[in-house]
Amino acid sequence: MPDDGIVRSLREGEYVGGALTGPIGEMAKESGLIMRRAQITPNTRLAFEASEFAKDKGLFDEFHKACYLAFWEEGVNLGQLSVLQEIGRNVGLDSQEMKQKLDMGYYTNQAQDHYQEALAIGVNGIPSFIIGRYFFSGAQPYEFFRKVASMAQENEVDNGS
Repeated sequence: MPDDGIVRSLREGEYVGGALTGPIGEMAKESGLIMRRAQITPNTRLAFEASEFAKDKGLFDEFHKACYLAFWEEGVNLGQLSVLQEIGRNVGLDSQEMKQKLDMGYYTNQAQDHYQEALAIGVNGIPSFIIGRYFFSGAQPYEFFRKVASMAQENEVDNGS
């Protein structure tokens, strides 16, 4: 992925800022989620590093959720440090400290190690999930999650766990 991300190509009838279409768009709508078409697919390397910073500060969940909302609802470029700083500031992080740590590559190896670990267990797309011994990727309907959770629970009972 280039540092600047990739400009998204739009299908007929789609427009930047418009609701996602297709199966993912339908699932989002049914779930009450806002998911709009962003202008670019960002290079999220810095966002992963910023997430490690947030984790160190005890604000990972808040930062992660704020990044998700900013991307899907506002279409921000999560590959831009200034965007990540603003999101961080809004959840209580020190944006200047974040910038210093990211500029010096403080979290680069840690984020790369997590990435390599994910590849090693078969993650090649997002979102990806592990429930019990079951692994799957991609947006799935709620009923699919229920079925996998039930199978995982049955497996634990069968194995005496």
